[in-house]
Amino acid sequence: MPSSPPNAPPPDANTSLKGKPAAGATMSGWAVAGTVIAVIWYFLWNLGAASLSYAKYGSVGWAILDFFFAPFYYPYYALVLNTPAPTMFGGRRRMKLW
Repeated sequence: MPSSPPNAPPPDANTSLKGKPAAGATMSGWAVAGTVIAVIWYFLWNLGAASLSYAKYGSVGWAILDFFFAPFYYPYYALVLNTPAPTMFGGRRRMKLW
């Protein structure tokens, strides 16, 4: 016949971890601050895409859609929608007389 399992030790028997949180249970202040800054940065980055979209199309619907798909909208805007501004050159402008 198998023997019965031993009794469990009382909950306060291990005093080495008493009063300390479990590993990984808390985040440091720097991690929280970094997370908050990253979330604000990402929100502003997406808001910029929505602003570009609203300025281009004048539609709130497109602006909301481009807010959520900013990683795709920025390259699309830069490569397809944005018309290059005329460049300025230095020097004298020559006029043709005939």
